[in-house]
Amino acid sequence: MLITIPFALLMNADNVIITTQMYSDTSGLRRVEAIADSSMVNHVRDWTDEMARPFDLEPIQHSTDAVTVARSRQFHDLGANRGVTARASDIVQEPLSFVTTYTWEETIKVDFLGNKREQELLDVVMFEYRLTMPGTIQTAEGAEIDGRSAVWRIRPTELDEDDQYVVSATATALRWDVIVLIVYVGGYLLYRMIAFLIRRARLRPRKI
Repeated sequence: MLITIPFALLMNADNVIITTQMYSDTSGLRRVEAIADSSMVNHVRDWTDEMARPFDLEPIQHSTDAVTVARSRQFHDLGANRGVTARASDIVQEPLSFVTTYTWEETIKVDFLGNKREQELLDVVMFEYRLTMPGTIQTAEGAEIDGRSAVWRIRPTELDEDDQYVVSATATALRWDVIVLIVYVGGYLLYRMIAFLIRRARLRPRKI
């Protein structure tokens, strides 16, 4: 889905975090979390509902002076959502490759009202986008990469003229099923060859 973040949420929350966990079959978990002053709980709940309408509301967490509102949803196919590309190469596409290549891309939009207060806060507010992939991340422009995870910290000043930001990443993982199969077949052929040579040596006439 094309995620749209209300700028009012960015202005009034201490942190807004979008989390995506992509699995090897391109299914995955999507989660939106906002941390704000406890007095803003009703507003934050409305904004996160607007931002992730089909998502399930998690139990709201309260602390002394802060509240955490989160919504999450499991997707059978992340790539079926508008604004998202989620692909995994398979043995049909790359039959000679020992790795699976995963591709992720998503468009994020910020919904501005265009008032003066928003303009004053453009350089101050930001949000986080966290991505976990089923392999080691090789490329993720603008992100901090740590193994299978990447984190973007995005400011509205980095958006394009349509108030959008595109996050993209590629990751690779060894195809252990292919590797094990090749080792098994290679070991079997080597065994048959050695057995053939031994049998042939035994049948060779000996000199008296």
